[in-house]
Amino acid sequence: MTRADNVADGASMGMRGLLPLVAILITACGGSDEPTQTEETVTYNIDSTRISVSGVSSGAMMATQLHVAHSSLFNGAALLAGGPWFCAQASMQTALGPCMKGGEIGVDKLVASAKQAEADGSIDALASLEGDRAWVFHATLDAAMSARASQATVAFYNEFMPEDSIQYVGDVEATHGFPTLETGAACNEMAEPYLNACNYDAAGNLLAALHGKLEARVDASGTLQEFAQPGADDATMLENALLYVPKACAAGDACGLHVALHGCLQSTAYIGDAFAAGAGYNEWAEANRMIVLYPQVASSKLAPLNPMGCWDWWGYTEESYATKSGPQIKVIKATMDALAGRSL
Repeated sequence: MTRADNVADGASMGMRGLLPLVAILITACGGSDEPTQTEETVTYNIDSTRISVSGVSSGAMMATQLHVAHSSLFNGAALLAGGPWFCAQASMQTALGPCMKGGEIGVDKLVASAKQAEADGSIDALASLEGDRAWVFHATLDAAMSARASQATVAFYNEFMPEDSIQYVGDVEATHGFPTLETGAACNEMAEPYLNACNYDAAGNLLAALHGKLEARVDASGTLQEFAQPGADDATMLENALLYVPKACAAGDACGLHVALHGCLQSTAYIGDAFAAGAGYNEWAEANRMIVLYPQVASSKLAPLNPMGCWDWWGYTEESYATKSGPQIKVIKATMDALAGRSL
């Protein structure tokens, strides 16, 4: 079945099914300061040995796609309420069915697809995953995304990574959202911007899982600003990403880079800087010399159908969406390169 057929067949179902996907899209806490618009492109001293990615819900799906496609670049991925690489297999029906509601995902088939993509040169060598780390999170009260999807993610990564490199967190009593220490709605309440005060620091836990022991978090006294996303129009993305730059990184120190991906209805078009300012990444980034890039996806009510601003994890841009030639993956990589002033 082609991508066009999938969109047509799943149109009415998709609109309803994406509502929970939206609500499930987690992360984001309100920030009061407006992002600062930079007038010229500034590059940073990026430490290429400390590059990682995380995402929530549709952002988690994109995070694993980005990780697998560019495994030689990233040293780890953290996924909150997401499924394995290529879970939907270019089908909206599969996305809304097994990947979200549970059922047989078929990890063996996904592994075979990854090996074929490797042979085609459309993703990096799968051996690059062997030294990486993965952090997979599924909240106990999450009724929007099946735990089986997160468990399938662990099974997929187990094919390419040592078991002790994968951490599964499934015992946090929270709803579908991004858990924080004290910011957001009640821990059991799904409410915009889908950030939940659970006395659980998801940002700190995932960064430590991916990068090892961290210096204690401090106030985020650096700069949250806009940064252009090259080629965004061709990938159904917004013109600018958000970028958090710690003071030391702005002064030229070598800094790691973490890519944090919002979920549906969580781009700046919907909630401003709430995700970037409040999820908790920036406080850890300031203390640990780590720039945080917050890419931004756009919504589309016509073709390609993406009315709620979700990342492409079922093929609404094109069938290569989960590979290095996927339009949104290309834009994120180009944005990272622009930050470094070189090809990472």
